[in-house]
Amino acid sequence: MSPARDTALRALVAFRREGTWPDLYLKRASRRLSSDDAALAARLTYGVLENRAYLDFLIGAFSNRPMEKLTPQVLDALRLAVYQLVFLDRIPKSAAVNEAVEQVKKAGNPGAGAFANGLLRSLERRLSDLPQVPQDDRLAYLSTRYSHPRWFVGKMCKRLGNEGCEALLQADNAPAPVTARVNTLKTDRAALLRRLEEAGCPAREHPDLENALILEEAGAALRTGLMDEGLLYIQDIASQLCVEALGPRPGETVLDLCAAPGGKALLAAQMMENTGKIVAVDIHPHRVELIEKNAARLGVTCLRAVEGDASTFCDAPANADAVLCDVPCSGMGVIRKKPDVRYKDGDSIKALPPLQRAILENGARCVKPGGRLIYSTCTLLREENEAVIEAFLRSNPDFAPEAFSLPGVGEAGEGQITLWPQLHGTDGFFIAKLRNMRG
Repeated sequence: MSPARDTALRALVAFRREGTWPDLYLKRASRRLSSDDAALAARLTYGVLENRAYLDFLIGAFSNRPMEKLTPQVLDALRLAVYQLVFLDRIPKSAAVNEAVEQVKKAGNPGAGAFANGLLRSLERRLSDLPQVPQDDRLAYLSTRYSHPRWFVGKMCKRLGNEGCEALLQADNAPAPVTARVNTLKTDRAALLRRLEEAGCPAREHPDLENALILEEAGAALRTGLMDEGLLYIQDIASQLCVEALGPRPGETVLDLCAAPGGKALLAAQMMENTGKIVAVDIHPHRVELIEKNAARLGVTCLRAVEGDASTFCDAPANADAVLCDVPCSGMGVIRKKPDVRYKDGDSIKALPPLQRAILENGARCVKPGGRLIYSTCTLLREENEAVIEAFLRSNPDFAPEAFSLPGVGEAGEGQITLWPQLHGTDGFFIAKLRNMRG
């Protein structure tokens, strides 16, 4: 049996049974695989998670048994095979079917193997004319066709309209660009582009951000060793734009309350020319160590990583020129990079806004008169974004929204903006900028 397919099936089963994050499972499993098998296992795992509801629709259309009668692991193996048949052109159809049948036999019985073989062969014959998802119920159609939770689709349809929502879901299911930034503390854009070209890692300049690059693939950049040298840092454009909104300047004091792995704080240090003071806070000791390692690799010396609770930690009340609160959130803006996020229960998100508000309130204590406060998330949900800001402003009259502009995006005239994958090509991201008006 193919090691890649076996690993992918195990990753899917672990996610379904224990909620094991696929990236963690695959990272461990890849140590036993060749680089090609590891890449294929990841492609298969994430491809199934990205399209699971649609795959289930297709399986149901060709099955002579009710879906609820299929054992979960048999269903996982069928999903894996159908994904290969429908979405991957370079995988031999016979290999996808035959290995799925063997996986099903192990999970069920010889009869289950015959059932799987018949279903998959029938689907294979219809690849040019697959059944279409019914469109009479628009929410059900969008949720099934693009494999997003119905509760999320409903919220996005209300906000964006049906066509706008569908464009978002399509973007979520499309490959995300790999973007990085040049570490100007060690090199410059032209020199880094030359090094990348020499190392066989194609890259091009980002059209809007001077020190941002678009890479062909992250793996190629890792293999060059340039990341180990600290010459570049993989970072989505939305995260880089968040620091642009913060606007750190040389010599300032900056506090990042939810810092790990440190990308935004490290970019702030770069914009501050490695002067002033940055305090980067995280509640987990191992993540504080990660920030320190990243800072050392990039040559950042103005940063101090500290273990602390973002809802209570304050280095010095009313002392910081700028405070960044990139708070824990549902992650519903990064579905295109983390397809497993789409399986979050909508009710589980209700616990987040009180924590987000507590971190923002604490961050406000640390902003000196005239200083800046940034609130950001990688979610698209109003209850985690605009609603948190509205509640904060009602109880903090000394703070006011401040307009800002982002390169390639435009004006945030009311002091807040949402970045959308389908519009801006970035992660889904929310940024709000507030000014302490005291003094």
